[in-house]
This record gives sequence, structure tokens and C-alpha cells, in this order.
Amino acid sequence: LAQAILAQGLFDGRSLCLTTPGRQRVRAPSRGAWSMSARAVDLPAKAVDLPEEESEEGTEDEDEGGQPFSRQRTPQSRRGVLSVDVSAVFLVYIVNFLDSLGGSISTPILPFYAKEFNATYAEVGQLFSVFALAQMASMPFLSYASDLYGRRAVLLMATFGSGLGAIWQGTATSYTSLLVSRTFSGAWSGVASVCQVYLVDVVPADLRADYMSYLNSSTQASVLFGPSIGAGLSALGLQAPFYVQSAVCFILNLIVWAHLPESPEWCRLNAPASPASQVNGVRSQRKPTRNVGVGKSATYKIIAGYGVLSFCGMVAQMAIMSMFAIYAERTYHLDSVRVGFTMTLGAISSVGTNIWVSPPLLRLMGESSASLLGFALIICGSMMVTLQSFALSVLGFMLAYQGLAINSSAVATGAANMTDSTTRATIMTGTRMLKSLGAVVGPIISGHLAAHNVCWPFFAAAGISMVGLVAQNVLTLPLMKYVKDLLEKRKTVGRATSFLEGEWIDEHGTQEEIWDLGVYVANLLTSRHYRWVTYNRELKNFLSDSFPPMATGSEEAHRRTYDSRRKIVREQSNLTYEQLRNENNRLMTENKDLQRRLKMVEGTGMRGRSKSREQEEDNRERTLTCQQMMPNMPGFGGP
Repeated sequence: LAQAILAQGLFDGRSLCLTTPGRQRVRAPSRGAWSMSARAVDLPAKAVDLPEEESEEGTEDEDEGGQPFSRQRTPQSRRGVLSVDVSAVFLVYIVNFLDSLGGSISTPILPFYAKEFNATYAEVGQLFSVFALAQMASMPFLSYASDLYGRRAVLLMATFGSGLGAIWQGTATSYTSLLVSRTFSGAWSGVASVCQVYLVDVVPADLRADYMSYLNSSTQASVLFGPSIGAGLSALGLQAPFYVQSAVCFILNLIVWAHLPESPEWCRLNAPASPASQVNGVRSQRKPTRNVGVGKSATYKIIAGYGVLSFCGMVAQMAIMSMFAIYAERTYHLDSVRVGFTMTLGAISSVGTNIWVSPPLLRLMGESSASLLGFALIICGSMMVTLQSFALSVLGFMLAYQGLAINSSAVATGAANMTDSTTRATIMTGTRMLKSLGAVVGPIISGHLAAHNVCWPFFAAAGISMVGLVAQNVLTLPLMKYVKDLLEKRKTVGRATSFLEGEWIDEHGTQEEIWDLGVYVANLLTSRHYRWVTYNRELKNFLSDSFPPMATGSEEAHRRTYDSRRKIVREQSNLTYEQLRNENNRLMTENKDLQRRLKMVEGTGMRGRSKSREQEEDNRERTLTCQQMMPNMPGFGGP
């Protein structure tokens, strides 16, 4: 995994300061190699903001040699800063790898192991399905527990539970016992979402995509090594892979307990009040930054769009994986060892595709086109597996795995690009749950089909891939177009300014925000005795007149316009009709006088004072407000 990260250019020979709680910032000298204990790692030149505590003025620290170095950074030379040591990130990768390994290590030997209990093809499929079903059901619980008790605590529980489940599977005495043990193991195998949350906590925003891609690579690496390890250990007995998996989980549990720090972000949000954080006995809190996201409706659209694609891809994958061993045994008379190493070829092609093919392909084609290509490769590969030639079957198996890798990367990247800090956990967990649902459905369908013909599961994989291909064009692309348009219109929501690159950007609300504002206005009009149902059209005219365009030349002009209109409305909201009419006449007269004086000034080439211009603008605003509040005008009750 480290070599893969180096090959991808994540470490490039420069240094980066890492900060961990309770430690000083240390800068390691630039060198070609790195070590796990180094306080500095090399990251690509990506611009990020410094933490709020650090000044961007030229402060200086000392390196290992005692020589000061400047921490002043230009936007071109800034680096992302991890909040934990890089070894903690690699430990998370290892946890995710071994968690996925627990599921893949038993893939080639589970059908043969189940046969010792006289299991049918459908029952073999159920063993795969209950594992995925328990994994899907446990995801919300593990995510909630990670928020309540911490990321580290959940990883400790999950690794210990996986170890117990592996022992249970190895000591099963009946098919029912094996089925229940698979359910128990699956309940503790859904730690991938917790690993993702941990990485999001400790990795800066500009580097999350890189680190998340390597997390996916660790999952693919488990698919690469798992079948081979399981096949090799099966020579010692079909129970041996489960015992080895259990030992690895318990060792990993000790390593996590001894070396993995808790997420600093979780600690900051859940730490009790300390004397240093209290002022006059009151705990001081950082003012939260408003980030309203894209709303529940758009979030559900993202989950539905990418969840359907994840579901279809996983159904096809599990249909191929769960029944390839039976197909190879029935058609080519392969034993568990040869089946395991044959499946390893597919995993090798998948990992190679993830590392060297998918990233440039996504940059070249985009997520949508790459996903369509992945589905097309799955269809072709699944059909080739059924050809009565061992070489063509293996080639089709590898081709299908390559399509699965491309499709999975494209869907995951597309979903990640649709998230923000308010929707990330919901979208990631929701999409992953639908993917796990596909892992439940796939083996059940393929198991029943294999009972009639061992070729039919691969036809089903091709068919569900075709459904995914059609669903992407009919469902996902239109939904994502709506979400992308909404995100494009909400670039300035929650920011201090509505200007981007010197241009004013109008804000657009989500469906929930529009509904909330509409309900508020309706209740307000009702409570203030406006007959807004009877005079709906007239009231819309009144609202249109009451909210004239704001100045957008600058932030100051926009603020001044808002303040002046708010002041006028507050001053004149209690005036009678006669008072409003007199004020309107007075302002109209003053306005005409100001216009006449302005023409005189322009005619003589003199510049009027800025104070006079401000007074003129203020009078115009007051005149407009008075006109809006006068009856028998284009507004409420008017023509």
C-alpha cells in the first residue's frame, strides 16, 4: 500500500509539518525516503488554509538542527496538515484491509465448507447473503456508536467481535450454527464507514480524495490476497482460514488499543470543559460556521442516484464471486486451491485497474462515462465466463473484475463529489447500505439460479449490469444534473460575502428552505390579518413592490441599501394614511428639487458633494417605501 501511495505521487520528496495533540510541530528534512516515525511526510503542492490559530505572517520555528525556518506560506506553497501522525492513517488502512480480508478469505472455501453440512446451492448463497445483510444492518449502529463513544472505541469493538465470529465459524457443528456465526461476523465487519469518518476527521479537505482512494485500494487489496490466503490455508483444513483470521483480528485489536489515537476532531467536540476553556466559570465556545448543505431532498436524490448504481454493481459482483467456485468445479473440475488462485487473477486485474487505469480514466472521461464503461465491461466479461473454454472463462472473469473496479471507483468518486460537511456521513452511509443490500441480493439470486443451471448466475450478472446502465441514463444523470445546478447556485451560501472573483452570485434555496420560508410568510400574513388567500394575486404584487432590487455593486453598497430600507420601514410602519400621503408629497417635492439641482451641477461641470448624493439616494428610498405603503397603488388592494 505504501508503494502504491508513493507511485501515485502522494509523497514527492518535500516535507510537511504534522500536528498531533500534545506534541510540538517538527519539520523533518527533505529526503527521498520516509519512515513511519517521521514527523513530516511529503505531499503534493495543494493550497489549503492554515489553521485559525496560526498567523500567515512570517512566524518562525526551529527544525531539528536548531535553525529557524519561516512558516510564512504563499498560496502556491501551502500544504495540507494532518491532525494525527501518518502512522495512524496507515493503521486505519490496515484495519479496513483486515476487515475486508475477513470476508474475502472465506470466499473460495466457504462453498466447500458448507458442503460438509450437506448445504444446497441456495443455502450456500444464503451464507454470503446473511453476512452482507448483517453488515448493512450494523452500519447505522456503528456510525451512531462512533459519534457517541469515539472512532477508536468502535474499531476496538469491531476487531474483537470479528475475531469471535471467526472462531465461531471455524467451530460450527451444523449448517444452522454456521449461518448464525456468519450473521454475527457480518455485524462486526461494517467498519469501513467508521474508517471513512476517521479519515475525514483527520485529513484536510484538499487531500481527502487522495486518502479516500487509498482506503478503497486497501479494500481491493484484501480481495487480491484473501482468496489466495484462504485457498492456501484450506490445505491444512477447511477450518484453518477462520482460525488464522481470528488470530489476526485479536492481534490487530491490541495494536489499535496501543497505537491508534482517538480522532482529534471527535475529542474537540466531546471533550468536557476545562479551566483553560472557561471564562468566569462559563465555557467558551467557538462560533459555529453556517453551512446549510443542499437540503434533505437533494441529499436523498444523491443517495438514490448513486445508491442504485452501487446496488446493481454489487449484485453483479456477488453473483459472479459467490458462484464462480461452483461453476469452476462443475465445469472444469477444479478443487478449492485452484479455484482460489483463479479468483486471485481477477483480484489482481481489479487492483491494477484501480491503481493505474481508473484514475486517468476518470480524469479523461468523467465519472458518468467511466461508470457506463464499467457496466459494459461487466456485461461482456460475465457472458465470456459461460463460454466452454477455460482460458476464455478466466479472461472473462478478469474482464468482469476490471469493469467492477472502474464502475466502483466512478460511482464512489461521483458520490463523494456531491457531499459537503453536513451531508457527507448521510450520503456515504446511505450509498454504502444500498451497496451492502446488493451483496445480500446477489448471492440469493445466483444461488437459486445455480440450482437450475450453473451458467445462469453469470447471465443474471450481465442482466443486472444492463439495468444499472439504463438506470444511470434514466435516473442518475437527470438527478445529478439537478443537484449540480443547485450546488452551482449555492456557492456563496454561508460565506461572508456573495462575491466570487468580483462577481455577485445570487443565492438559491433548497426545497426545504423554500418551504420553510413560505410557511413562515403565510403564518405571518395570517396573524397580521392579511387576506392573502382571497387577494393572492394582489398580495404577490404587493410583495414584488415591497422588495425592490438591492444594490450589488459592492458589499458596502448592498449593506447600505439594506440598512436604509430597513430603517425607513421601521420609522414609517406606524404612520397613518394622512401622514404617509403628506410624507410622500414632501419627498416627491424634495426629489424634484434634487433632480433640478443635479442637472444644474452637470451643466456647469461641477461635481456635487458625496453627502448630497447620499441624501438624494436616501430620499429616493424613502419615497419608494412611502409609495409602496400607500393604498390605491400597484400593490396589495391596488390594480
